[in-house]
Amino acid sequence: MTWELIAPGTWLIFGIIGLPVYTVILGWYFGKPSDVRTATMGLAYLVGLTVLLWTGLFLKTVVIDLVFF
Repeated sequence: MTWELIAPGTWLIFGIIGLPVYTVILGWYFGKPSDVRTATMGLAYLVGLTVLLWTGLFLKTVVIDLVFF
């Protein structure tokens, strides 16, 4: 994969805006005191909410495409 195939918005969303989220996740696992069970539960909630949001947005775009186009 070359750098030209990655859109600038992808770098912005997953790189710059996601940086605080990555820092929090690293802090959950490597910070003191750390509880792996609680950190994994928090990570699972975070991933679950993200999947639900992206799925909802995808379904809404499909409905908008069917209704208006």
